[in-house]
Amino acid sequence: MLTERQLLILNSIIKHYIQYGEPMGSKTLLHETNLSVSPATIRNEMLHIEELGFLEKMHSSSGRIPSILGYRHYVDLLLQDKKKRSQDGLRRKVQESIRAPYKEAEEILETSAEMLSYMTNYTALSIGPEKLDSRLSNFQIVPITTGQYMAILVTDKGFIENKMFTVSKDVDVAKIQTMVNIFNEELVGLKLTEVHKKLQNEIPDIIRRYIGKELNLQAIFNEVVLKMNNERIYVGGEMNLLNHFNLERVHEREQMKAVLGLIHESKDLLGLLKTGQDDFSIQIGTEMKNDLLSNFSLITATYNVGPDAQGLIALLGPTNMPYEQIINIMRITREELSDSMHDFYQEE
Repeated sequence: MLTERQLLILNSIIKHYIQYGEPMGSKTLLHETNLSVSPATIRNEMLHIEELGFLEKMHSSSGRIPSILGYRHYVDLLLQDKKKRSQDGLRRKVQESIRAPYKEAEEILETSAEMLSYMTNYTALSIGPEKLDSRLSNFQIVPITTGQYMAILVTDKGFIENKMFTVSKDVDVAKIQTMVNIFNEELVGLKLTEVHKKLQNEIPDIIRRYIGKELNLQAIFNEVVLKMNNERIYVGGEMNLLNHFNLERVHEREQMKAVLGLIHESKDLLGLLKTGQDDFSIQIGTEMKNDLLSNFSLITATYNVGPDAQGLIALLGPTNMPYEQIINIMRITREELSDSMHDFYQEE
C-alpha cells in the first residue's frame, strides 16, 4: 500500500511528533530525511499518505500528524521486529526493582507497577495470577441476627470476601437459601470476570422465574465480586495522568476525573485489558471504543507464573508515546516479572 519512500516519510512524521509533539511540514521533513526530491514531491507524497488515512492535519494550514491508522501501521511494524538488541542496562534496572527478597507476592506486583510508572512517567497497572485466573468456588449467606446476614464469597485461590446486609423480617428464609443455591449452581467454577457478566445478563431472569421480585441479592453478590476484583489491581503513577490534561479547562478536569474512576473500576477496566499475538497488545486511541481514552494508548502484556497461571501488566499513556522504547521496557519487565514470580513460588 505504501511505497518505500512513503513509509520513510510516514515514520519520520511519527517519530517527529513523538519527540516534539508538533506537526511536521514538508521543509522540515526534507531536511531531516535528506531525500533527493523537491519540496513539491514531498508535499504530494504527504497528501497521498493523508488520503490513505495514515496522516491528518490539525488545521488546514498546518503540517501533518499521525492518525490512529498511522500509529497502528507504525506499531505493528515494531511488534513484528524480533531483532535482539542489547538492553543490559535497562534489564539491570528492572531486575534491581523486582528481584529483591520479597515476603509476599503482592509486594512484587505493587513494586512492578511503581517501577513501570517511574521508568515511563505513565500510569501502570499490575495484576496477579489470582486476579486473572480466580474462579468462584463457594458462595454462602450466614445469618447474624434477625434480618441481618453476611454474604461470603470464596475463590479457588483461597481468597475470601464478605459483606453485611439487611433484609426485611418478612422475607421467607427459604427464598434466601434458594437464591444461594441458584448462585452456586449457576456461577461456581466460573472466573470472577465471567461471574460478573452472568450476574448482569442471565441471573436476574433466573431469580425472577424462581423467586420473583421480593428478594434481590444479585446486587449484593456483584458488589462483593467487584470489591474482590478492585483489591487485586495494583496501580502505579496514577497522578501521571495530570500530565496529559489541561487542568485550566473545566471539561478536561472532568475527563481526568472520569479516567481516574475508570482505572479503579474493575468491571470497566478488565474489558480493556486485552492481549494479542505473543500475549502482547497495543490499543491506540479510538481502538479502545471508549471516548475517555481517545487520546491514550494502552499497552498490555501477560507474564507467566508457573505452567498454568498468568498475570498481567499494562501501561496507559498518550497516543504519541515513544512506542519503541516503551515496548522494550514492557517486554523486559514481563520476562523479569515471570522469573521473579517463579522464583518466589519455588521458594515457598
